[in-house]
Amino acid sequence: MRQFDSMLRQGLMDANLAQYERALQSAESGEIDFSPRYLRERMRFLADPWSWARRRGQPGQHRRARVNWRLIAVVAALLLLSACAYAVVTGQFSQWFPWLGADPQSPETSEEVLTRTGTLIEQSQTVDGATVTLNAAVWDGDYLHLSLAVQNPGFPEELTEDSNLYTEECRLELREDQKVRYMRKELEKWTDATPEELEERFQLYMEMEPPYLNPGFGFLSLEGDTLTFDVGMRLKTHVEQPELTLHIENIAIYEESEDPTVRWLDGVRTGPGPGVPVLGGPFDFTFTLGEPILPVYYAGETEIAPDGVPLRFTGLEIAVFDLNAEFEVLAPMNPVQVTRPDQPEPEPDPDKLSEDAVKKAMNGAVLGLWTEDGGYVDCSETGGSSSLSTNQDGSEAHGSKSVNYPHPVDPATVTAVNLGGVRVELSQWTEQERPIY
Repeated sequence: MRQFDSMLRQGLMDANLAQYERALQSAESGEIDFSPRYLRERMRFLADPWSWARRRGQPGQHRRARVNWRLIAVVAALLLLSACAYAVVTGQFSQWFPWLGADPQSPETSEEVLTRTGTLIEQSQTVDGATVTLNAAVWDGDYLHLSLAVQNPGFPEELTEDSNLYTEECRLELREDQKVRYMRKELEKWTDATPEELEERFQLYMEMEPPYLNPGFGFLSLEGDTLTFDVGMRLKTHVEQPELTLHIENIAIYEESEDPTVRWLDGVRTGPGPGVPVLGGPFDFTFTLGEPILPVYYAGETEIAPDGVPLRFTGLEIAVFDLNAEFEVLAPMNPVQVTRPDQPEPEPDPDKLSEDAVKKAMNGAVLGLWTEDGGYVDCSETGGSSSLSTNQDGSEAHGSKSVNYPHPVDPATVTAVNLGGVRVELSQWTEQERPIY
């Protein structure tokens, strides 16, 4: 028996090596050339392992065969490895999410990070000649990206990559019990509210129109009869393994209007509506997200003075796609004055910082990061966002500055951050539990 097991193992490995010799030979062309027989066997096995085992056990479909579960386990492992290798070599996630970037020096690392924080979906539906495919999801524990492709030979001539699309009848919803837990978890940030106030806010969240978890459709790309979207939504880790349903219906080009702004107030909508139809539907896709690569939060203190503005950084949140830094302003600011159009602006105090000076310093404060392999990720030109808050007299001010990465980064590999030209070693800061935002 041991001799048979050894021969079986060697035979399977030899077969796998022979298969991958063909794959490696075609790797330079970007195509994996699995044999048709291999693909058929993989499909049959994954569809029904029991039938596959009975068929492989001995000739004759009507004879009972003893199932060799060791063989099934080995083959299943090989098939799983083959599927994973195929995904990494071909760069499926990088192709589906090109707007998230890829490291030109190490594209396989970017693909590996996307794959680990992503969920393979590959669901397709066809309605009235239009086929919609939900390729995959990428979730970093804060924001969800979905790769969506629409094939339709009947797109209107008016549709271009610059078209503003009406997507208000599309929605992305959590399973009902998860939605309740999610909304209640969101309320934990309101630590100064009474239980009655929290319950009132909860009911407001549940009844809010448009839906609180409303997705945005962006990164429009139109090539021939294929329309691609990045469908995005803010999604925190308030529930484990979120089960979501993406509903797509009545996408259109907005109708012409003198005022193109859509406004929602007390559940009442004003503004332009759907004009030229693009995609009717409805389409519904239900899927469950895998575990994300969560951000890592560090607390510490580092003082810098970009453009002469003294700042003290106290918190760093390092995620897969961006870095957010929290800081305090160490000098008094001129308070922001709100005046009527007929009132003159008050004279600023020359001994205090102006808001413009602080914002300029903020924008040059977070420049990049270093990883454990010695590489540097330059974030000085990638864009981001910032916020600044001051008290009434300007004596205290604090804010945050976030920057996007040019490509995905595993937060666990980040060793240092470039703050205003100063290398800040994360080993000198303290890793903490992520705050609730």
